Amino acid sequence: MGRTLAWIACAGAGFWLGSHRLVPLWAIVVLAFIGVGLWGLAEWLERREDHDDDAG
Repeated sequence: MGRTLAWIACAGAGFWLGSHRLVPLWAIVVLAFIGVGLWGLAEWLERREDHDDDAG
C-alpha cells in the first residue's frame, strides 16, 4: 500500500510540476528514467545478495 501511495504522489507531483511549467517535461522524463534505473539496480543487488546468502 505504501509503495502505491508513493507512486501516486510522485506521479502527481511530476504532473503538477509539468503542468505549471516549473520543470520542463524532458527533465521529468530524465528523472523518471534515472529513478527506474536506480530501482532496478537496487532490486538486482538485493536478489544477488539473497542468492549469496542461500549459497553460504
